[in-house]
Amino acid sequence: MFHVVEKYKTPAKIILGLICVSFVFAGGYTLAAPGTDYISKVGDIKININDVNELQRRYQNASQREISKDMVYGALLEEAYLQQEAKDLGISASIEQIKQIIASDPGFQENGKFDETKYRNFLTQSGLSERVLIENMNKQYAMQSMQNLLQAGNVVSDAQARQIVELLQASRQMQTVTFNSASYADQIKVDDAKLQTYYNANKKNYFLPLGIKFEFVQLSTVEQASKEVVSPEELKAAYEQIPSTASAPKPEFDKIKEQLTQEIQMRKGTAAIAKLKEQLSDLAFKNPNSLQPISEKLGLKINKIDQVWTTKEMAQANNMSQPLIDVLFNNDMLAKKYNSDPIDMGNGNYWVVRVSDIRKEHQGTFQEMKSQIQQDYIVTESQKLAVAAANQAYKAESSGQNPNLSWSATSELNPQQALATMSKDEFQAWMKAKPTNGKPAYVLLSNRPNPLLVKIQSITVPKDMATILPQAKQLINKNLTQSLVNNNYLWMQSRYKIKKGAQKLENSDQ
Repeated sequence: MFHVVEKYKTPAKIILGLICVSFVFAGGYTLAAPGTDYISKVGDIKININDVNELQRRYQNASQREISKDMVYGALLEEAYLQQEAKDLGISASIEQIKQIIASDPGFQENGKFDETKYRNFLTQSGLSERVLIENMNKQYAMQSMQNLLQAGNVVSDAQARQIVELLQASRQMQTVTFNSASYADQIKVDDAKLQTYYNANKKNYFLPLGIKFEFVQLSTVEQASKEVVSPEELKAAYEQIPSTASAPKPEFDKIKEQLTQEIQMRKGTAAIAKLKEQLSDLAFKNPNSLQPISEKLGLKINKIDQVWTTKEMAQANNMSQPLIDVLFNNDMLAKKYNSDPIDMGNGNYWVVRVSDIRKEHQGTFQEMKSQIQQDYIVTESQKLAVAAANQAYKAESSGQNPNLSWSATSELNPQQALATMSKDEFQAWMKAKPTNGKPAYVLLSNRPNPLLVKIQSITVPKDMATILPQAKQLINKNLTQSLVNNNYLWMQSRYKIKKGAQKLENSDQ
């Protein structure tokens, strides 16, 4: 079994670096009560808090970001299972093999030969004894050997790779026929009995959430600015304040008169709004049950949102500002229907709002929801007719009857594109449909609002198979290895239950 060390051996520099991660700062061995020297134990392999802290530090230095102790502990737990499994299988490196790895490391050589001084300096700087170094190299060797063994059994043949490539990358040349459900709507007969039955079977779809109707008045800086009058004296003063130099002379008055007027209006409008906002707030407070006094005294229009019930979900979907949503659906607002304080809506706009009516959340009755029930019923029954028609066409085409269908122009679709547009069941059915003996294959995609009948005329495999196959084999091998590693880990978890020690992880993230 130990021949793998020659084929898969890791350079000693990397091995020694890994050892330092877990053991340089682990400290010496002391006599202690059972369980006090580890957080947890897998078989005979212990994980202690020093291991976690040091590996966390190394991970964070390498990634330049925070790494949780939980994540580090999980990595060490996986290593512990590998170490224990290697121990069960009797996998360990001999002293001679470890010596050979150390002696062949370029970091310990001078002129191509092993240098004892460099080796001793490394031990001193790392704080390791030779015994601990050898023990920990053996652990790293055992884990690497287990990983290699798990990988070595995955042999992917050209035939297997070709089959996977053809399955996942071969494009289909196809035509389609869409059965539009809406075209069957006029065939649906509706009466109250049918609608009542449909309602009883789908009551959960007719639960009505809290809804409101509301009204508001608005103070607008832009609107106020448009009402402001600018005198010739104000224009002249503004023009005179424009700086000028020999290289950048002042523009002619007539050319910037309109711009100056607008700027002055905005300044005056902003100042006026500040005063009006105080009046707005005072009027809203003194007349809490109506916006009418505000409208009359400030000349503001009362805007009513009362054509449909507005729910919180609808408000969010329509991008209503969050401050406005918070006010409208505030419990106090819903209970009292009082005027709100002025709400800053941005861009110099301020609203005072008031809930005018409330629909409490409740199960919608048949009469209350009848119009929606009828609409839903017709859609559902129309789709059933469309599926039935599509099924009939599918059976006719599959049996060679060639019904008169309006097929689309031929298009090409690969599996990646199909997976993005189909459900899992539809995709599987589409993948299984293969033309044989020069005859097309048919598949019915019925799990959609408008059923789709697909005729697959031919399947084209990638032309550059010689280039794709090696890449495919590598990817398949990687997936197989990962699957084997995962299954092996689950098996080890079932075999060795984690034993908890006295040490605690003490994750700062918790």
